[in-house]
This record gives sequence, C-alpha cells and structure tokens, in this order.
Amino acid sequence: MIKLLKKNKIFTILLVLTIITVIISIVLSAILDSNTKKDISNNIILMKNSIKTNNFNKTNIIKNTITNNLITTISIWVLGISIIGIPIVLIIYLFKVLIVSLELIFLIINLNSINILFIPIYLLPSIINIFLYFILIYYSINYSCILIKVLFFKKEYNLKKITKRYIKILIFNLIIMIISSLFESLIISNILKYFL
Repeated sequence: MIKLLKKNKIFTILLVLTIITVIISIVLSAILDSNTKKDISNNIILMKNSIKTNNFNKTNIIKNTITNNLITTISIWVLGISIIGIPIVLIIYLFKVLIVSLELIFLIINLNSINILFIPIYLLPSIINIFLYFILIYYSINYSCILIKVLFFKKEYNLKKITKRYIKILIFNLIIMIISSLFESLIISNILKYFL
C-alpha cells in the first residue's frame, strides 16, 4: 500500500485531500452555532418522518437524483478533457466529500432520535457515489495532466488509447451511477422504514 502511494502521486494527493476534507467537516460541525445545529437536527427529524410516512414524491426524487448525479459525472469527465479543469473537478469532489461527512457527523450527533443501523444504510448510496467520483476524478486529472504534457512539454503519449480508456471510465461511471441513483430512490427509502 505504501509503495502504491509513493508511486502514484495523483492517487495519494486525492486520498490526502479527502482525509483533510473529512477533518475539516469535523471542525466545522464543532464550531457551528447552536441555532444552526438545532436547524440541522430538526431537518433530520423531518427527513425521518417523511421516510416513515412515505410523505415524498418518488418520481421527483428519482428524476432529481439521477439528473444531479449524471450532470456531475459528465461535467467532471468533460473538465478532464480541458487543461484548466483540475482545480474545478477537485472543488466539485471535495464539496461532495464535505457534504457527506457533515451528514454522517450530524446523524451521529442525533443518534438518540434514529436507529444506529439507519446511518450506514442511509449513507450507502452517497458513499458509493463518492467512490465513483474518486475514480472519475483520478482519471480526469490524469487525462488533464497528459494533455498538458503533450501540449506544453511536447511529450509523446498514445492519446487514442488513453482517450478510449477515459471514455470507458465515463461509461462505467454512468452505468453504476444510474444503478446507485435508482437504488437510493427506490430501495433505500423502503429499507430505512424498518430502522425508524
């Protein structure tokens, strides 16, 4: 594992940034004022009640979940083709990590109002998505770096082969992202009822 981290700098940097973002989310949750924490706790209770009573529009949730995930996936992939996309894809990814980390922390804080098994089940689709984004962003940054080397440093790469692999990564991510979105929208909400 250590050899892999030393050899693959982009992977290591992404991993370190992910860990730092999780730490930042812990700090943020600690320094938030009491009113904000209370509002978040109330939102968790509302969310729990909506799941319990089936008080939400499944069609809209499916549509919104799939649309948001696919737009983010395609945006990251397209930014990888540009040579200025690296900071943008990093911001997108780290923001996603921050949101999921904060969700986890506040669910743990409100553990008295939910079942402990509720947390991993509720967050499972988000964790899968973060993993998919990690893979996509890794290849997106790699592709951007290769383009920079070709354009500015006159390095030689088999761009056709690398581009084919990059397209396969997009297709893989889109398929798994759609499955994950459907799983989140159709199955998770039904499973969660048993842990409320």
